[in-house]
Amino acid sequence: MWDAIGLDVLEERIYRLLLRDPRCSVEECARRLEASPDAVQASVDRLMELGLLESSGDRYGLRAADPRIGLGGAIRRRRAELDRLTLEADELAASFQEGLLRADPERVIEVVEGSAAAGRRVGELLAGASKEVLALDAPPYAASGTSISAEGSALARGVRCRAIYSSAVLDLPAKLDEIRQMMSLGEQSRVHANLPIKLVLVDGTTALLPLTGNEEGIRFTSVVVRHSALTDALVALFETLWREAAPLAGTPSVPTLDAVDRQILELLAVGMKDEAILRHLGISERTLRRRIASLLGRLGATGRFQAGVQAARRGWI
Repeated sequence: MWDAIGLDVLEERIYRLLLRDPRCSVEECARRLEASPDAVQASVDRLMELGLLESSGDRYGLRAADPRIGLGGAIRRRRAELDRLTLEADELAASFQEGLLRADPERVIEVVEGSAAAGRRVGELLAGASKEVLALDAPPYAASGTSISAEGSALARGVRCRAIYSSAVLDLPAKLDEIRQMMSLGEQSRVHANLPIKLVLVDGTTALLPLTGNEEGIRFTSVVVRHSALTDALVALFETLWREAAPLAGTPSVPTLDAVDRQILELLAVGMKDEAILRHLGISERTLRRRIASLLGRLGATGRFQAGVQAARRGWI
């Protein structure tokens, strides 16, 4: 156990002995432990460097430091060393991936055929996540039970999960229920009107994305991309979309709407055209367009009628 803070067996035995008997000299320690005086002196010097022993100022020459102070300092130093080693490991991993790319570029890309196989790979990637999962999610949807379970397990392990959903999910009550289930487990969710791709990206190093658009198609193909400049670009794309996206409320909430915005939403929900809305409300065309654009953004909707429907579904009107 003491190896964890860099102590060998003799150093540990000397420290324990001096904790029990502060009056033990180097020579006495050597006799009791059946070790050579030179070896004991070397171990004592090492323990003093670590702050576990200190000079006593009496004829015995040394004494053990309070373990809460001495061992605490040794533990903090070892943690700092391990942190530096972790950073070094990340740098070495980057060099390793660069070497793989140069030696065999095909190892960076793995082709996955079929939506079922893609679903299994998503589950495997989520099961191996240790830091963060990023996802861009849009219809059409294949069976998602496995990925939901795997993401729930990742969240339970303390993995941060952020997902951006296409605003089209607002028209899919079953999908909204799934999203709210994940949000209750800790997922951070936002909605965006225009997602360019579907994507799952794990720990910033491994991504899965489709090459074809129809998951129900016979020839549905996706790829797994390992750490490379492409995964770095996908992380940057996600962060840009995340800044643009609107938070998705976990439960329906009613925002503060003035009377005009509320009437506009009610009229949009029944499919009324702009000309009729203008006559009904007596406002200018410029004001109507400005208000509708603002409402579309707040709802994450792509069209006027969808905005009205979503406002009704959320209880805004």
